[in-house]
Amino acid sequence: MKFNTPLFIALRVVVYSLFMFGIAQAIYFDAAHPMEDGYFGEITLTEIFQEIILFALFIFYMILGFKWRDIQPISNIVSLFFLISFIREFNFIIDSWIYPVLIVFIIIVWLVFRDFNKIKQATITFFNQPASAWFFSGFLVTYIFSRLFGRSSFWRLLYDENNYRLAKAATEEGIELLGVAIMLIAAIEFSITFIAFKRNLKS
Repeated sequence: MKFNTPLFIALRVVVYSLFMFGIAQAIYFDAAHPMEDGYFGEITLTEIFQEIILFALFIFYMILGFKWRDIQPISNIVSLFFLISFIREFNFIIDSWIYPVLIVFIIIVWLVFRDFNKIKQATITFFNQPASAWFFSGFLVTYIFSRLFGRSSFWRLLYDENNYRLAKAATEEGIELLGVAIMLIAAIEFSITFIAFKRNLKS
């Protein structure tokens, strides 16, 4: 199958649209069925889906780097970054979550030194792929915009002291899920690019 045909592009649009509908419904479900610890707590579909996607991204980029050696130096770092994000999601049950994060961070620093001469070209190759636009967009939404938009000072302008937390939690967690979902789409697009790359090498 050719990946850039109108039919395959339309198929991806449909699949990604259904995926977006699914995450929107997960957020809606959490609003309609609050848990004992309140709306959008740690044990909700919104949080669980974030954790599943982050772990999937960790595994995906580790495997992608192993298969696609040209981007492996940067893919390894990206993979471990998602592992840090995954661990961070469990700060409500792991009081000492900072220690496993530090271990992963030390591994990242070691990889940077080990692959220092290869990282520049690997980064260029990685971000030259069209899928990197999805990745960068998801990254900005998850780690920058959601934090800025979720500032308590902003929501206090719109709601009183007793009600702003619900709006803040729903918005921030929902935007975070959107961001990681976009980065999952990026992973799918990287897979498509890699398969096409391998086919071109064989032909």
